Amino acid sequence: MGRKHSKNAGVMGSEALTYHERRLLGHGTAAERLGKDSIGNYYDCRLTLAPAVDPVCTPKGFLFSREAILENLLEQKKANKRKLAAWEAQQADEARKQADKAAIDAEAALLAFDRQNHMGASEALAQKLKDTINEEAEVLLADKKTASGAINIETNKERMKEMRAFWLPGKAPEAKVILEKPDMSTTCPASGGKLKLKDLTAVRFTPVPGGGPHEYMDPVTKDVFTNASRLVVLKPTGDVVLKETWEKCIKPDGHYGGKEVGEGDVLELQRGGTGFAEHDKDHLQAKKRFLLGPGSGLADLRGQLGGATSKFGLRFNN
Repeated sequence: MGRKHSKNAGVMGSEALTYHERRLLGHGTAAERLGKDSIGNYYDCRLTLAPAVDPVCTPKGFLFSREAILENLLEQKKANKRKLAAWEAQQADEARKQADKAAIDAEAALLAFDRQNHMGASEALAQKLKDTINEEAEVLLADKKTASGAINIETNKERMKEMRAFWLPGKAPEAKVILEKPDMSTTCPASGGKLKLKDLTAVRFTPVPGGGPHEYMDPVTKDVFTNASRLVVLKPTGDVVLKETWEKCIKPDGHYGGKEVGEGDVLELQRGGTGFAEHDKDHLQAKKRFLLGPGSGLADLRGQLGGATSKFGLRFNN
Protein backbone atom coordinates (compact mmCIF):
# COMPACT_ATOMS: atom_id res chain seq x y z
CA MET A 1 0.00 0.00 0.00
CA GLY A 2 1.37 3.36 -1.02
CA ARG A 3 1.95 6.11 1.46
CA LYS A 4 1.90 9.18 -0.80
CA HIS A 5 -0.94 11.60 -0.53
CA SER A 6 -2.62 13.02 -3.56
CA LYS A 7 -2.37 16.71 -4.20
CA ASN A 8 -5.84 17.16 -2.71
CA ALA A 9 -5.19 15.34 0.56
CA GLY A 10 -8.40 14.48 2.33
CA VAL A 11 -10.25 13.50 -0.85
CA MET A 12 -8.12 11.08 -2.85
CA GLY A 13 -5.52 8.88 -1.19
CA SER A 14 -6.32 10.11 2.31
CA GLU A 15 -6.30 6.50 3.58
CA ALA A 16 -2.49 6.47 3.52
CA LEU A 17 -0.93 8.14 6.55
CA THR A 18 2.05 10.41 6.20
CA TYR A 19 5.19 9.88 8.25
CA HIS A 20 4.18 12.70 10.58
CA GLU A 21 0.71 11.20 11.14
CA ARG A 22 2.14 7.76 11.86
CA ARG A 23 4.51 9.31 14.37
CA LEU A 24 1.57 10.99 16.07
CA LEU A 25 -0.12 7.61 16.42
CA GLY A 26 2.91 6.34 18.29
CA HIS A 27 4.60 4.39 15.46
CA GLY A 28 8.39 4.40 15.43
CA THR A 29 11.06 4.99 18.05
CA ALA A 30 10.20 7.20 20.99
CA ALA A 31 13.20 8.83 22.64
CA GLU A 32 13.33 10.88 25.80
CA ARG A 33 16.21 12.70 27.41
CA LEU A 34 17.01 11.58 30.93
CA GLY A 35 18.04 13.84 33.75
CA LYS A 36 20.88 13.57 36.20
CA ASP A 37 18.74 11.78 38.78
CA SER A 38 17.82 9.02 36.32
CA ILE A 39 21.45 8.00 35.90
CA GLY A 40 22.47 8.02 39.56
CA ASN A 41 25.58 9.03 41.47
CA TYR A 42 29.01 7.48 41.44
CA TYR A 43 28.45 6.06 44.95
CA ASP A 44 25.06 4.46 44.16
CA CYS A 45 24.52 0.70 44.02
CA ARG A 46 23.53 -0.53 40.55
CA LEU A 47 20.92 -2.88 42.04
CA THR A 48 19.27 -0.89 44.82
CA LEU A 49 19.79 2.51 43.09
CA ALA A 50 20.58 3.90 46.53
CA PRO A 51 23.90 4.83 48.14
CA ALA A 52 25.94 1.63 48.36
CA VAL A 53 26.24 0.05 51.80
CA ASP A 54 29.53 -1.79 52.38
CA PRO A 55 30.36 -1.15 48.69
CA VAL A 56 32.15 -3.60 46.43
CA CYS A 57 33.33 -3.12 42.86
CA THR A 58 33.40 -5.41 39.82
CA PRO A 59 36.39 -5.62 37.46
CA LYS A 60 34.55 -3.28 35.06
CA GLY A 61 34.02 -0.62 37.72
CA PHE A 62 30.36 -1.14 38.61
CA LEU A 63 29.55 -0.43 42.25
CA PHE A 64 27.19 -2.58 44.35
CA SER A 65 26.14 -2.96 47.94
CA ARG A 66 27.74 -6.14 49.24
CA GLU A 67 24.47 -7.63 50.47
CA ALA A 68 22.62 -6.83 47.23
CA ILE A 69 25.20 -8.34 44.87
CA LEU A 70 25.70 -11.42 47.05
CA GLU A 71 21.94 -12.03 47.10
CA ASN A 72 21.79 -11.54 43.33
CA LEU A 73 24.62 -14.00 42.65
CA LEU A 74 23.04 -16.53 45.02
CA GLU A 75 19.70 -16.30 43.20
CA GLN A 76 21.51 -16.78 39.89
CA LYS A 77 23.16 -19.94 41.20
CA LYS A 78 19.81 -21.30 42.40
CA ALA A 79 18.22 -20.53 39.03
CA ASN A 80 21.12 -22.24 37.21
CA LYS A 81 20.68 -25.33 39.38
CA ARG A 82 16.96 -25.45 38.57
CA LYS A 83 17.68 -25.15 34.86
CA LEU A 84 20.33 -27.87 35.07
CA ALA A 85 17.95 -30.19 36.93
CA ALA A 86 15.26 -29.64 34.26
CA TRP A 87 17.78 -30.30 31.47
CA GLU A 88 19.05 -33.48 33.16
CA ALA A 89 15.47 -34.69 33.66
CA GLN A 90 14.72 -34.12 30.00
CA GLN A 91 17.88 -35.97 28.96
CA ALA A 92 17.00 -38.91 31.20
CA ASP A 93 13.44 -38.95 29.82
CA GLU A 94 14.73 -38.93 26.25
CA ALA A 95 17.12 -41.79 27.04
CA ARG A 96 14.25 -43.77 28.58
CA LYS A 97 12.06 -43.13 25.55
CA GLN A 98 14.80 -44.23 23.18
CA ALA A 99 15.33 -47.43 25.17
CA ASP A 100 11.58 -48.14 25.22
CA LYS A 101 11.30 -47.48 21.50
CA ALA A 102 14.22 -49.78 20.75
CA ALA A 103 12.59 -52.56 22.80
CA ILE A 104 9.25 -52.03 21.03
CA ASP A 105 10.97 -52.08 17.63
CA ALA A 106 12.58 -55.40 18.52
CA GLU A 107 9.26 -56.85 19.67
CA ALA A 108 7.52 -55.58 16.52
CA ALA A 109 10.19 -57.13 14.29
CA LEU A 110 9.91 -60.43 16.17
CA LEU A 111 6.10 -60.44 15.88
CA ALA A 112 6.24 -59.61 12.16
CA PHE A 113 8.77 -62.39 11.61
CA ASP A 114 6.50 -64.87 13.46
CA ARG A 115 3.42 -63.88 11.43
CA GLN A 116 5.32 -64.13 8.17
CA ASN A 117 7.02 -67.48 8.82
CA HIS A 118 4.48 -69.35 10.94
CA MET A 119 1.11 -67.89 9.92
CA GLY A 120 1.72 -67.38 6.20
CA ALA A 121 1.40 -63.58 6.23
CA SER A 122 2.82 -61.75 3.23
CA GLU A 123 5.86 -59.51 3.53
CA ALA A 124 3.73 -56.41 2.91
CA LEU A 125 1.29 -57.40 5.66
CA ALA A 126 4.13 -58.10 8.08
CA GLN A 127 5.66 -54.70 7.33
CA LYS A 128 2.27 -53.01 7.80
CA LEU A 129 1.89 -54.71 11.17
CA LYS A 130 5.35 -53.55 12.20
CA ASP A 131 4.64 -49.95 11.11
CA THR A 132 1.31 -49.94 12.99
CA ILE A 133 2.95 -51.10 16.20
CA ASN A 134 5.67 -48.44 15.86
CA GLU A 135 3.09 -45.68 15.26
CA GLU A 136 1.10 -46.69 18.34
CA ALA A 137 4.31 -46.80 20.37
CA GLU A 138 5.24 -43.26 19.31
CA VAL A 139 1.81 -42.01 20.38
CA LEU A 140 2.14 -43.68 23.78
CA LEU A 141 5.66 -42.33 24.30
CA ALA A 142 4.71 -38.80 23.29
CA ASP A 143 4.19 -36.20 26.00
CA LYS A 144 0.53 -35.51 26.66
CA LYS A 145 -1.23 -33.28 29.17
CA THR A 146 -4.44 -34.38 30.88
CA ALA A 147 -6.94 -32.30 32.76
CA SER A 148 -6.09 -31.65 36.37
CA GLY A 149 -8.44 -30.85 39.21
CA ALA A 150 -10.12 -32.26 42.26
CA ILE A 151 -11.30 -35.42 40.43
CA ASN A 152 -9.04 -38.46 40.17
CA ILE A 153 -6.91 -39.52 37.22
CA GLU A 154 -9.15 -42.38 36.10
CA THR A 155 -12.15 -40.06 35.87
CA ASN A 156 -10.06 -37.65 33.84
CA LYS A 157 -9.14 -40.40 31.39
CA GLU A 158 -12.79 -41.27 30.82
CA ARG A 159 -13.71 -37.62 30.32
CA MET A 160 -10.87 -37.11 27.85
CA LYS A 161 -12.18 -39.98 25.73
CA GLU A 162 -15.56 -38.26 25.48
CA MET A 163 -14.12 -34.86 24.54
CA ARG A 164 -14.14 -34.71 20.76
CA ALA A 165 -13.70 -30.95 20.31
CA PHE A 166 -10.34 -30.48 18.58
CA TRP A 167 -9.96 -26.92 19.91
CA LEU A 168 -9.72 -27.98 23.56
CA PRO A 169 -6.24 -27.37 25.05
CA GLY A 170 -5.92 -31.02 26.04
CA LYS A 171 -6.58 -32.16 22.48
CA ALA A 172 -4.44 -29.62 20.66
CA PRO A 173 -0.94 -30.69 19.55
CA GLU A 174 1.95 -29.12 21.37
CA ALA A 175 5.37 -28.14 20.13
CA LYS A 176 8.13 -30.06 21.84
CA VAL A 177 10.31 -27.85 24.00
CA ILE A 178 13.97 -28.84 23.80
CA LEU A 179 16.06 -27.46 26.65
CA GLU A 180 19.68 -26.52 26.18
CA LYS A 181 22.33 -27.23 28.77
CA PRO A 182 22.50 -24.07 30.91
CA ASP A 183 25.63 -22.05 31.48
CA MET A 184 26.35 -22.39 35.19
CA SER A 185 28.36 -19.16 35.40
CA THR A 186 26.92 -16.07 37.12
CA THR A 187 26.81 -12.69 35.42
CA CYS A 188 27.07 -9.05 36.44
CA PRO A 189 23.57 -7.49 36.55
CA ALA A 190 24.95 -4.20 35.21
CA SER A 191 27.28 -5.23 32.37
CA GLY A 192 26.06 -8.75 31.60
CA GLY A 193 29.60 -10.14 31.69
CA LYS A 194 30.64 -13.16 33.73
CA LEU A 195 31.17 -12.40 37.38
CA LYS A 196 32.34 -14.53 40.29
CA LEU A 197 32.29 -13.78 43.98
CA LYS A 198 36.08 -13.70 44.11
CA ASP A 199 36.13 -10.96 41.44
CA LEU A 200 34.54 -8.41 43.79
CA THR A 201 36.80 -5.81 45.38
CA ALA A 202 35.96 -4.03 48.62
CA VAL A 203 35.73 -0.25 48.19
CA ARG A 204 36.52 2.35 50.82
CA PHE A 205 35.56 6.00 50.35
CA THR A 206 37.23 8.74 52.38
CA PRO A 207 34.52 11.02 53.84
CA VAL A 208 34.96 14.79 53.85
CA PRO A 209 35.52 16.03 57.42
CA GLY A 210 32.41 17.93 58.46
CA GLY A 211 30.76 17.25 55.11
CA GLY A 212 27.44 15.68 54.19
CA PRO A 213 26.52 11.99 54.46
CA HIS A 214 27.70 11.17 50.93
CA GLU A 215 30.52 13.63 50.41
CA TYR A 216 33.84 11.94 49.75
CA MET A 217 37.31 13.16 48.87
CA ASP A 218 40.67 12.04 47.58
CA PRO A 219 42.73 10.83 50.57
CA VAL A 220 45.92 12.26 49.00
CA THR A 221 44.97 15.62 47.46
CA LYS A 222 41.84 16.20 49.60
CA ASP A 223 39.84 17.11 46.46
CA VAL A 224 36.09 16.51 46.81
CA PHE A 225 34.58 13.95 44.42
CA THR A 226 31.74 14.77 42.03
CA ASN A 227 29.89 12.73 39.42
CA ALA A 228 32.22 14.19 36.81
CA SER A 229 35.34 12.98 38.64
CA ARG A 230 37.33 10.11 37.14
CA LEU A 231 37.88 7.73 40.04
CA VAL A 232 39.92 4.58 40.45
CA VAL A 233 39.97 1.89 43.15
CA LEU A 234 43.30 0.61 44.48
CA LYS A 235 42.66 -3.11 44.94
CA PRO A 236 45.33 -3.77 47.63
CA THR A 237 43.75 -1.23 50.02
CA GLY A 238 40.31 -0.55 48.52
CA ASP A 239 40.85 3.21 48.64
CA VAL A 240 39.20 5.41 46.02
CA VAL A 241 41.38 8.15 44.55
CA LEU A 242 41.26 10.44 41.55
CA LYS A 243 42.71 8.97 38.39
CA GLU A 244 45.00 11.97 38.13
CA THR A 245 46.29 11.24 41.64
CA TRP A 246 47.02 7.65 40.66
CA GLU A 247 48.91 8.65 37.52
CA LYS A 248 50.94 11.50 39.04
CA CYS A 249 51.49 10.51 42.67
CA ILE A 250 51.01 6.79 43.26
CA LYS A 251 51.97 5.14 39.97
CA PRO A 252 55.55 6.54 39.80
CA ASP A 253 56.31 5.27 43.31
CA GLY A 254 54.37 1.99 42.98
CA HIS A 255 53.35 1.96 46.66
CA TYR A 256 50.37 3.22 48.65
CA GLY A 257 49.50 2.65 52.27
CA GLY A 258 52.52 0.41 52.74
CA LYS A 259 51.42 -1.95 49.94
CA GLU A 260 52.70 -2.41 46.42
CA VAL A 261 50.31 -1.15 43.70
CA GLY A 262 50.79 -2.00 40.03
CA GLU A 263 48.89 -1.44 36.79
CA GLY A 264 46.79 -4.55 37.33
CA ASP A 265 45.75 -3.42 40.81
CA VAL A 266 43.73 -0.41 39.63
CA LEU A 267 40.04 -0.44 38.67
CA GLU A 268 38.35 2.60 37.15
CA LEU A 269 34.92 3.28 38.65
CA GLN A 270 31.90 4.04 36.49
CA ARG A 271 31.04 7.69 36.78
CA GLY A 272 27.69 9.10 37.91
CA GLY A 273 25.29 11.23 35.93
CA THR A 274 25.67 14.96 35.38
CA GLY A 275 22.88 15.62 32.88
CA PHE A 276 25.36 16.79 30.21
CA ALA A 277 25.52 14.91 26.90
CA GLU A 278 29.31 15.10 26.59
CA HIS A 279 29.76 13.37 29.94
CA ASP A 280 26.86 10.92 30.06
CA LYS A 281 26.84 10.05 26.33
CA ASP A 282 24.60 7.03 25.60
CA HIS A 283 23.22 6.89 29.15
CA LEU A 284 21.46 10.24 28.74
CA GLN A 285 18.71 9.05 26.38
CA ALA A 286 16.10 6.29 26.72
CA LYS A 287 14.59 4.78 23.56
CA LYS A 288 11.73 2.41 22.85
CA ARG A 289 10.48 1.27 19.46
CA PHE A 290 6.77 0.80 18.74
CA LEU A 291 5.86 -1.11 15.59
CA LEU A 292 2.10 -0.55 15.89
CA GLY A 293 1.88 2.25 18.41
CA PRO A 294 2.22 2.13 22.20
CA GLY A 295 -0.97 0.09 22.59
CA SER A 296 -3.82 2.56 22.92
CA GLY A 297 -3.53 4.07 19.45
CA LEU A 298 -3.40 7.53 20.98
CA ALA A 299 -0.57 9.99 20.56
CA ASP A 300 2.06 10.15 23.24
CA LEU A 301 1.48 12.99 25.65
CA ARG A 302 5.19 13.72 26.07
CA GLY A 303 8.25 14.23 23.94
CA GLN A 304 8.50 14.72 20.19
CA LEU A 305 5.39 12.64 19.45
CA GLY A 306 2.97 15.41 20.39
CA GLY A 307 1.21 17.41 17.67
CA ALA A 308 -1.99 18.85 16.28
CA THR A 309 -5.05 16.99 15.03
CA SER A 310 -5.21 15.55 11.52
CA LYS A 311 -6.84 17.73 8.89
CA PHE A 312 -8.88 14.85 7.46
CA GLY A 313 -10.58 13.31 10.46
CA LEU A 314 -8.04 11.51 12.68
CA ARG A 315 -8.20 12.61 16.29
CA PHE A 316 -5.14 12.62 18.55
CA ASN A 317 -5.84 13.05 22.25
CA ASN A 318 -2.95 15.30 23.22
